[in-house]
Amino acid sequence: MILVTGATGHVGRAVVSQLASGGRKVVAMVRNVEAASRLLLPPGIALRVADYEDVSALGRALAGIDEMVLISSDGDAKTVMHHHANAIAAAGAVGLRHITFTSIVDTDVASPFYFAPVYRDAEQRLATCGIPSTIVRCGLYCDFILDHWLQPSQASGELVLPAGQGLVAPVSRDDVAAAIAAVAARPGESRRLYTITGQQASCFGDIAAAYAEAVGRPMRYRPCSVAEYRASASAHVDDPWPQAFATLCAAIAEDRYSQVSDDFAVLTGREPESVRDFLGRVASAIG
Repeated sequence: MILVTGATGHVGRAVVSQLASGGRKVVAMVRNVEAASRLLLPPGIALRVADYEDVSALGRALAGIDEMVLISSDGDAKTVMHHHANAIAAAGAVGLRHITFTSIVDTDVASPFYFAPVYRDAEQRLATCGIPSTIVRCGLYCDFILDHWLQPSQASGELVLPAGQGLVAPVSRDDVAAAIAAVAARPGESRRLYTITGQQASCFGDIAAAYAEAVGRPMRYRPCSVAEYRASASAHVDDPWPQAFATLCAAIAEDRYSQVSDDFAVLTGREPESVRDFLGRVASAIG
């Protein structure tokens, strides 16, 4: 029996669906049953209600479960670190057989990225919790680049980021979910660590050009300073996101997101969708 946390999110929902379609016994952990009922989870999927803040509820949700897919939490860094710690502690208390965790490609102690310490902490906890685990380190999502950077820049036609000439190898959330489901479906055969990225590292100039081609509107990339970006972002998004996004770009500028891995093909038997193909596929919904 496999429990998937964060099952109302895009990745968690997709993992649930793929595991269920493959004939696996799946339980979806949600914080709100009403919200879960509005989402397109497969018919007949069992729900268990728990919040990352409530260790007792987490323990009850994990009763009778063999394996947990821990989809990373969201929010400010301290909260996310606390959520992951609670989930891992609850899993240890009930003695799960395996944990699959969604991490990030940049957990280095020298990284400027706001969330790098959060994921480093979770990986260290998994290494010492006594439960076999597989860490799936994910590259930057194509969907994230589209939603938070490309689409908000559409009116100006200028993608302005403090990422310098750094390269990224974006991967779609759907492909990440496929990789996670492949690990969860055969935990006994899985390695300790996989890195899931796109098949090519691209600069933001090329990504902006691919977006322009997909939507038929001009878009160019202009590097800026961290201070300029944070001032602009602070007018549009709440804390901690100006800092998180700015430090993510700083990490990209330091070449921390340019790694290309073939682990997705190893797990799924196919190549990941390119950022160009992703943008072309979703262009009709971009508007």
